[in-house]
Amino acid sequence: MSCGHCVMRVKKAIEGMQGVKKVDVSLENKQAVVEFDEGTTSVEKIKAAIKETGYEPV
Repeated sequence: MSCGHCVMRVKKAIEGMQGVKKVDVSLENKQAVVEFDEGTTSVEKIKAAIKETGYEPV
């Protein structure tokens, strides 16, 4: 991620997922902190959503 637009794209992709409760995406730290219901979604699904926006999750 290199700009505010990147942050918004990633945040929007994650927020739109079922089971996601809270998302904080940091351009400075180049990371996303996600609070989610493990019974509804998973880290793998969140990473897939990030990948669909054109970014490589770590």
